Amino acid sequence: MSGPGASRAKSPNATSLVPADAWRPIGIEDLEPVAWEALRDSGNVAVVAGPGAGKTEFLAQRAAYFLQTGICPWPQRILAISFKRDAAVNLGRRVTARVPEHGGRFVSMTFDAFTKSLVDRFAAALPADWRMNDEYEIRAATGVEVRSFLNDLAFTAPQPLTREVARLQPARFMTDLVGRWRLPTTIPIGVEIDATSYAVREWWRARYLRPGKPQLDFVMINRLAELLVREVTQLRRALRMTYPLVFVDEFQDTTGAQFSFLAAVFGEKAAVTAVGDTKQRIMGWAGALPRAVQRFAEAFDATSYSLAWNFRSSDALVELQHVIASKLEPNTVRATSKATAEDGHDPAALWTFRSPEREATFIADWIARDIAKSDRGPADFALIARQKIKDFEPLFRSRLAAHCIKLRNDDAQVGKMRLQDLLKSETARLLMGVLRLAQHPQGFASIWQDVSTTLERVHGAADDDVAQRRVGEHLTQVTGRLRTWLRSHSPMTTPAADVVQEMLDLVDSAALQRYIKSAVPGEDFSLVTDAFAARLEEASSSATNWGEALDEFECADAVVLLTAHRSKGLEYHTVFFLGIHERQWWSYQNDPREGTSTFFVGLSRAAQRLILTTDRVDSTGPLAALFAMLKEAGVPEVAQD
Repeated sequence: MSGPGASRAKSPNATSLVPADAWRPIGIEDLEPVAWEALRDSGNVAVVAGPGAGKTEFLAQRAAYFLQTGICPWPQRILAISFKRDAAVNLGRRVTARVPEHGGRFVSMTFDAFTKSLVDRFAAALPADWRMNDEYEIRAATGVEVRSFLNDLAFTAPQPLTREVARLQPARFMTDLVGRWRLPTTIPIGVEIDATSYAVREWWRARYLRPGKPQLDFVMINRLAELLVREVTQLRRALRMTYPLVFVDEFQDTTGAQFSFLAAVFGEKAAVTAVGDTKQRIMGWAGALPRAVQRFAEAFDATSYSLAWNFRSSDALVELQHVIASKLEPNTVRATSKATAEDGHDPAALWTFRSPEREATFIADWIARDIAKSDRGPADFALIARQKIKDFEPLFRSRLAAHCIKLRNDDAQVGKMRLQDLLKSETARLLMGVLRLAQHPQGFASIWQDVSTTLERVHGAADDDVAQRRVGEHLTQVTGRLRTWLRSHSPMTTPAADVVQEMLDLVDSAALQRYIKSAVPGEDFSLVTDAFAARLEEASSSATNWGEALDEFECADAVVLLTAHRSKGLEYHTVFFLGIHERQWWSYQNDPREGTSTFFVGLSRAAQRLILTTDRVDSTGPLAALFAMLKEAGVPEVAQD
C-alpha cells in the first residue's frame, strides 16, 4: 500500500547506503552531543527542544540518517506530522534539500491532512452504522451553535441524564468530549449510557448521521479515522508497514483526539519520534493535553532527550528566557547559547509610554534610525502582541510610512484567510511563483526550481526524467504566454480575478486541484484562489507595473506585525513585544500558566534584542507575576516620555 500523501520513490543502489557509524550531518557542521544520542536511537524517542534548539533541523538530519543508512529500508517511508501547514512544508523541503535522492520517501503532512486523507480514501470501510451516504462538508460549529445544542439537549434528554447534560461545558465540548469519545463499532441506543456518551452521540446524529450532506470538523474527522484504523486490520497493518518511522513535531500541542489516534495507528510496530516543549504549550484553549510530551514518553515507553543548545538567541536573552522557563518548569536546565552576541546595545528593556500615539511614533523613529546605521532591513524587526493586532496597525503603519518603511500585518483578513496562512499556502506559492517567472524575463533560479518541482508532482512526473523535461518545457510556454498577457493588461485596470483565472487556465487548474486535494488535504483550493485574488487586487491598486504589485503582495521587506501565537517557530533580530498591560492580557489570571507560556513564546522569538512595552509597571496588579519575572531577569525599565 502507498500511504496517504506518498509519491513514487526510486529504489536506491545498495552501494549508496552509508554505514551508520560513518554517517555525518548534511548541510551543517555538527550536532550537539544529546542530539547525536537522540538521532541514533532507532526506538520511540521523546525530544524536548526549547526555543532556538533547531528542532526542524534535528528532524531533517534524523530523517537523512534513517534514509541514507537504510535503517528505513526502501521502499518504506518516514511519515512526519506537524500541526501547521507551513511547518509541514518547511520540514519536507528541508529533508528534500538534505537528501534529494530520498525526497519521495519522506511524507510531511499536518495531523488534519493525514486523518482526512484516510477518511477520504477508506470511508467505504467504516462500520455500517458510521458509513456515509453522501460527500461531507467541512464546517466547524460556532460556540453559539454548540451552546444552543447543549441547551436544547438538556430539555430533551432522558430524565436520569437531564441534570448531568445541563452541566456540560460548551467551551470544552468539542475538544474534551467529542474529541476523546471513542466511536463504538455500533451506535449505542437506550438510556443506559452516561450523560457524556448521550450528548456526544446526539451531536453525531445532528451533524453527521442525518439526512443530506454530513457536516464534519477536523475533531470529528479524527474520530472517524481512529475508528477506521481500529476496525480495519488490513489498513492498520498497511500503514505500519508503509511508515515504520513516524515524526510528530510540536507535540506539546497534541490534543486528546490526536494522541489516541497516534496510539491506535502507531502504538505498536513503529518507531515514533515526538519533539516538543511543554513550556511552549499555548494551545490549551484548543484542547492541547497537559504534559503531552511526558505522556507520550510514558505511553510509548520512549527514551527522553533534552536538547541543550540555543542557536537563535544571544546569551543574555537565553538567561532571560531561563528565568521565565523556570517559572513554568522549576527543574528546567538553562540552555547554552550558540549565537554570537552583538555589541553596542542592551539585549532587553521594558519601555513605558504615556500613550499609544507616543509608543508608535517613538518605535517607528527608533527602527528607522537603527536601519540607517546598520545593515539591517525592515524584515529584521517584528511587532508582537498577544491579541487584537488590528488595534496596533493604523498607528504603526502611518508612523513607519513616514520613514518609507512598510508594515505587514500577518493577522490581516484576506478574503476568508489570514495573510500569514495565504502567503504560506501551497497554492498561493505556486501562483506567485508563476507570476514572478512571467514578470521577470530572465527568471529566478530558485523560484523556477520551486515551481517546476511542484508542477512535476502535479503531473506525476517526480520520478520520470522524460516527463520532467516535458513539465519544464510546459512551464516555459506558460510563463511566456502569461508574460505576453500581462504586458497587454495593466495592473491598474485589470481585475485581479482575471489574472488568477488566466494563470489557472494556463497551468491546468483541474490537475492542480486534484494534486492539492491529495497532497495538501487541509487546503481549500477555491478559498485560497479567492484570497489570492483579493490580495492581488489590493496590491495592484496603486502599482504602475506588475513587479510593484507582486512586491506589494508579498511585502517581504517590511516590519511584521503578528500575534504571539502566529510568531511560533519564527525568529527576528529585534522583537518589540507590545502591550504588556491588562487590555492585552485581560485573561491572564484565568490561566496563568498558559499566559506565561504565551509570554515565553513571544519573547523567545528575539535573536539579539527584546523590547517590551507597557503604559505602566504595576507590581501589584493582575500582571504582577510577569513584571516580577522581568525584574528578576534584570530587565531595565525605561520611561520613553
